[in-house]
Amino acid sequence: MRTILSRTHNNQAGQALPLFGIMVFVLLGFVAMSIDVGRYVWARTSMQAGVDAAAIAAAQDMPILSDAEATAASYWVDNSSFIQSQGENVSFAVSYPPGNKRIRVSAEADIPTWFARLFGVDHWTVSAEGDAEAQVLDIAVVLDVSGSMCYDAPGTLTTESQENTLMSPGHPAGGVPTITTAVSGSTGSSIVITLSSNAIFNSTSSSTNNTNFGYSSTSRYHQRTIAGRQGIIAIFANGSSGPYELFKITAVGPGANQLTVTRAQTNNWTGASTSQMAHSVGAEVWANRVGCDKAARSATAPYGLDPFDGTIANAEYFTTMFNASYDKIALAKYATTASSVQSLTSSLTGVKSTIHNLPAPSGSTNIAHGIAVGRQLLDGTGKRANAVRVLVLLTDGIPNYYCTNSSAYTSGSSCSTGSSATSPTSCSPATTAMTHAWAQASAAAAADVTVYVIGLGDGVLDCVLQQIADNGGGIYYHAPTTAQLDEAFEAIAEQTHIALVR
Repeated sequence: MRTILSRTHNNQAGQALPLFGIMVFVLLGFVAMSIDVGRYVWARTSMQAGVDAAAIAAAQDMPILSDAEATAASYWVDNSSFIQSQGENVSFAVSYPPGNKRIRVSAEADIPTWFARLFGVDHWTVSAEGDAEAQVLDIAVVLDVSGSMCYDAPGTLTTESQENTLMSPGHPAGGVPTITTAVSGSTGSSIVITLSSNAIFNSTSSSTNNTNFGYSSTSRYHQRTIAGRQGIIAIFANGSSGPYELFKITAVGPGANQLTVTRAQTNNWTGASTSQMAHSVGAEVWANRVGCDKAARSATAPYGLDPFDGTIANAEYFTTMFNASYDKIALAKYATTASSVQSLTSSLTGVKSTIHNLPAPSGSTNIAHGIAVGRQLLDGTGKRANAVRVLVLLTDGIPNYYCTNSSAYTSGSSCSTGSSATSPTSCSPATTAMTHAWAQASAAAAADVTVYVIGLGDGVLDCVLQQIADNGGGIYYHAPTTAQLDEAFEAIAEQTHIALVR
């Protein structure tokens, strides 16, 4: 009996070994296949990301097909390194589905297998396509025109008062005008100074004056009387920083870039006279402006020293990022209350001109009413059912006014204002003006309006503006100075322009 049992046990052991070998082979096969399948999945994911990135980037160049195709190809190369290194027979194509604002990017490649070829599969074929289209947009630009928009940004040039800014006339193409001959501190009261350019001072053209210095008069600058001061300029002793001396222009020499000036003029806002001081070659010449009148903007920086100049310049620039064949822009402004300036229109050049001619800022900051009026513009004349609706709000301050009559937020009726008496330094506890602003952002989002917010300067409460953007379903951008405003506007244009579709 013991012998029989022993033989049976030995037979079972002999049978188990082949079974174990088969199981090991099968398990190794599964492991091997999982590696190849994993490579396929990764290749498919990588390819989809590559075509999506290419489509989104290319859509921004539509409808210029050659530019769109070049951009698509560039983004595909930058975002398909795995496919390029591991794939064979890689193909890439750009096509255009119906509608001239849409682009399709597709790709295909063979991914060689490592282990699956043991089972007769020597490669996986992967493919992907991504469609993107430039969206039709209805945009309401809502600009802060409260009094603080006249103030210089911190760290900029000294002013006669917070509301009366020193500004180079027109920031001409050659930059801020400078003196080309030194001025002695001991010279007489009436002298001749030579400039790198005097074109702005000598202009008698209405359009030139308006473009270069923000005045529509045909009078030459030195003939303008501004708060009793005729053609006041400042020259900085240290090149582009204080102290400075005030001069009065009495004559312009058109042929020699010369101004005849009288020295050491009185600062009308402080009542004190500036002193005669020495000015070296290259010292900057600035015009003294009153009431925060806009100065000219050039195509490139620097723009104005005060927030208003930079806001106007960059808001004008923002209008150039859209296509009049598809997009519409409306304009609202707000201070103590808000008002409509321009209903939705495809005349983007007209909107740009309207922005340029906005009056000087004054008043408090009623952000809630600004959002409400912007939303009303998007619901008003020119509204389109197929358009994506966007509200872009810019402010340099903190909400400190609100409408006590709720109808102003819904019907466009006149706003009865209530003030938040304090100037908070944090979001907690929230003031009434804050809660009204947040509520209006939420109301905009509920009406399918996305609210983007730009905070200008260091006088903003980021937490207030971030909450407005969050409630409005948009993004908050902080521009510490006017130099960063164009970046914020560009980012918003990019965010709103393009949609990835399948």
